[in-house]
Amino acid sequence: LYFLYNNNVEINATDFAKKIGLTVMTASRALNDLYKAKLITYKIGGKTGRSKEYKRIADPYYFKLGQVHIKSPVRKVVYVDVMPDNTLIAGLEALAQISMINPPKHPIRAISYEQIKKQELKVHKNKENFKEEALVELEIWNYDPALLTDNKCVDVMSLYESLKDEKDERVEQTLEDVLRDETWY
Repeated sequence: LYFLYNNNVEINATDFAKKIGLTVMTASRALNDLYKAKLITYKIGGKTGRSKEYKRIADPYYFKLGQVHIKSPVRKVVYVDVMPDNTLIAGLEALAQISMINPPKHPIRAISYEQIKKQELKVHKNKENFKEEALVELEIWNYDPALLTDNKCVDVMSLYESLKDEKDERVEQTLEDVLRDETWY
């Protein structure tokens, strides 16, 4: 996803690790996997002339080839009665923000697994404990949703992946319309 939104960047494993908050070893493995999947290329460069500088392939091929490797960021969904700090608008509420679809009656937010462990929240696993309007639906993500956006909403590709299995035709069509507006699609 980093390369999807940063299509002209050339980056080595060390800088990549710093950007997305991984160890250099994990970043190197991820870059090797992307290279094996033919989604990125590299050239040898850097100050020492021994560093691999990675760059992704061109649009729309990067998206078309890489889409099969992307999975939903949502680890699980829980319900809370208080809006947590440092969350982004997610799910159907985020889709409503960027389209003409009606928003849900309750707020939907995304938070990383690491962030939720730091907050003191009373978590409920189902929404039956709430009046429909009083709950906050909280998507717990495998990664920090703020890594990929400077917006108040989650990024478009992660949003798409989190909602692509919705059985509502209106949601499916709206997701397709939103993707068509992206240069990489």
